[in-house]
Amino acid sequence: MEISHKSVLIFTLFFLLFSTLFFSTTASAKVQYVSDELVINMRSGKGNSFKIIKIIKSGTPLTILEQDSGYTRAKTPQGVKGWVLSRFLINTPAARALLAEAQQNVAQMKEKYDAMDSELNAIKTERDTLSSSEKKLLSNKEILNVELAKLKKIAARPMQLEAENDQLRNELVKIEAENRLLKQEYQTLEDNSDQEWFMTGAGVLFGGMILGLIFPKLRSGQKKANWNRL
Repeated sequence: MEISHKSVLIFTLFFLLFSTLFFSTTASAKVQYVSDELVINMRSGKGNSFKIIKIIKSGTPLTILEQDSGYTRAKTPQGVKGWVLSRFLINTPAARALLAEAQQNVAQMKEKYDAMDSELNAIKTERDTLSSSEKKLLSNKEILNVELAKLKKIAARPMQLEAENDQLRNELVKIEAENRLLKQEYQTLEDNSDQEWFMTGAGVLFGGMILGLIFPKLRSGQKKANWNRL
């Protein structure tokens, strides 16, 4: 328990010391601004007899270090330390500084607006370009579809012609086969006709020979008969 009380006591002392340092630092880091006076002099000491070490413009923020007898010891943003009249300092930025800041903000906002407006116009232009390209692509697609249909018909035509040629070749083969058959039949008929004419001629010749042999005998027999009658 004794150790616990010592720890609490040490922690309390540390907290008080830290709080003191914190509030002291906070108080010394107080910021005030130069008033609407055009410029003020920062001197090396409290009074007009001391050397001017810097001329500070209106609206400049100063870090307050200490105040005494109407003078304030302060530090500029550049780290320069000196004394200025306290009556020239205010707790808020001067109206001139606020106006300048407001004007700067307006200028920045206008610059951002102009940039956004330019970007928006570029997007609109790109959109219009894409829309025009889309229309052209759709038109080209329709043209290509028509040409594709034509090409399909043209491509189908050779296949149709090939099928028709195959059919014609088959028919030609059939016709040639029939023609050969007809030639064979004609040749057979012609051979048979030649044989018939040959047989007929042979028969006629043979009959003529027989008649030639018989006819003289008939004539001689008739002459004998006539002589007998006499």
